[in-house]
Amino acid sequence: MRRALLAPVLLLGLLAASACNKPKSYSTMVEVVQARRFGQGTGMVDLELKYVDCPGDARRVMRGDKAFAACAPSIKAGDKLAAELELKYSPEKGQYRSDLLRLGDCPVSLDAKDESNYELYQDCQELKRSGSVVGVHCNRQRSPELLAKCPWLRRK
Repeated sequence: MRRALLAPVLLLGLLAASACNKPKSYSTMVEVVQARRFGQGTGMVDLELKYVDCPGDARRVMRGDKAFAACAPSIKAGDKLAAELELKYSPEKGQYRSDLLRLGDCPVSLDAKDESNYELYQDCQELKRSGSVVGVHCNRQRSPELLAKCPWLRRK
């Protein structure tokens, strides 16, 4: 009797585990902090983007290929654009990662292994002693409040 129940229980467990690792899509707004173009005409473009709806300082740095640069020739610092992201589990790295799929009207295809494509997060507060600012403390841990507002920044 126990063996007869074991197979369905294991199957349900595997299905539940695979559902947790399904990619999830998100939409947000980003602000272009910096834009830098390379090459003549439709070369590559490097962008530094700030997630405007996230608490703290959450950013993505990306290198767009020629196709992206051709689609978005007029992106400049200060532009606010819609962004589509996908959060998925990377068994290779043993953690979650988010991929930028669309920026404004343009599809984005980033090389996950290219070191010029990455995200960073920090929340900095001034340190005061006796009413004077004596330094800054930056926390780089992703708090529950951050992940509630910006779940695509999840890593564990």
